[in-house]
Amino acid sequence: MREHGSWGRWMVMVFVGLILTVGTAWSADTIVLGTAMSQTGKYAREGKFYVDAYQMTVDAVNKAGGVKVGGKAYKLELKMYDDQSDPNLCVRLYTRLVTSDKVNFLLGPYSSGITIPASSVSEKYEIPMIQGGGASGQIFSRGYKYIFGTLPKAEFYFLSAVAAAASLNPPVKTAALVYSNEAFDRSVAEGSRQLLKDYKIEKVYDEEYQPATQDFTSILAVIKSKNPDLILLAGHVENSLNFIRQAQAQDVSPKMWVFTVGPPTADFRKTLGKPADYAYGVTPWLEDMEVGGEIFKSAREFGKQFKERFGYEADYHVASGAADVLAYKFAIEKANSLDPKKVRDALAGLDVETLYGRVKFEQTGQIAMGQVLIQIQDGKLVPVYAAGKFISKALYPMPKWGERK
Repeated sequence: MREHGSWGRWMVMVFVGLILTVGTAWSADTIVLGTAMSQTGKYAREGKFYVDAYQMTVDAVNKAGGVKVGGKAYKLELKMYDDQSDPNLCVRLYTRLVTSDKVNFLLGPYSSGITIPASSVSEKYEIPMIQGGGASGQIFSRGYKYIFGTLPKAEFYFLSAVAAAASLNPPVKTAALVYSNEAFDRSVAEGSRQLLKDYKIEKVYDEEYQPATQDFTSILAVIKSKNPDLILLAGHVENSLNFIRQAQAQDVSPKMWVFTVGPPTADFRKTLGKPADYAYGVTPWLEDMEVGGEIFKSAREFGKQFKERFGYEADYHVASGAADVLAYKFAIEKANSLDPKKVRDALAGLDVETLYGRVKFEQTGQIAMGQVLIQIQDGKLVPVYAAGKFISKALYPMPKWGERK
């Protein structure tokens, strides 16, 4: 009986050992990047861009030989949960990624409103988080050391748009500002007020709406009565889509309108069809930009590979998500370590060229990058203004709905 008992105890020990080995086997030869991304809920449309970008870039890095540390090649692995577009759930999932899943590093969620609380988990456990889904200044103004972002500052999102508007003939003289009360959009609005003042454009309307708003008819009615030359709308894709559809129904047609999110995305243009024409958007990245680097030699090559794999065109959300993964590769190799603090320091000093452009973080952790003003012309994206000058002809003023071909 004693021999049977010893045998039984030995078998239990072996079984437990096997469980532990299986549970941690990936850590010996892999670097695990953990994320909670909106795959369902109100941000699912945008969340998909990052899901696809993260996976494609992880695969590309692995195919190219992985990440070199101490003479050893590591494969990247992605551990992903669905945060259901819920900030509270997102915080719990990131806590799980760090404490239970024991991931090495964190990739961010989508939206500033979710990134703000999620990044507190990163800071608490001193594990870097790189994210391309949140641009609000609130993310980077808290003195955190472990959060890094690859989107330009929300406060300057409309800089190229306002600068271009002031230079058009005839110049824009009045503007309406409409924004949701989410963190990103409030930051955009705050910066836009100062931009309008700097460029001597009179703000005749300034209104906040709830993020879930689908009915803009009352807002549009007031805007129509104010008759501004320019409309600036800060919101997510669904907000932009509904605003344009209802503006058409109410025959609201300013000389120029610009949207923070939507126009650069192929899905936006496909969903709206011809009514999308003449709309302006802003983007830090376009597929025909002359940028590139290791893994993806050019933006064009990246865009081609992405469309072949996923069946839709990459936009700046996708490119920034890819840059997040690449930043880890370069920072880990620069640190020559998997130690989170050493990788964090390497990220703070990173300066590399990528398919997304130059990835160099400011002291706050946010990237220093400008925006290109684009316009939808006959269903295609046309870059019209960047770095203080027009680079192609803007179709201006926007014709009235009844005068469109």
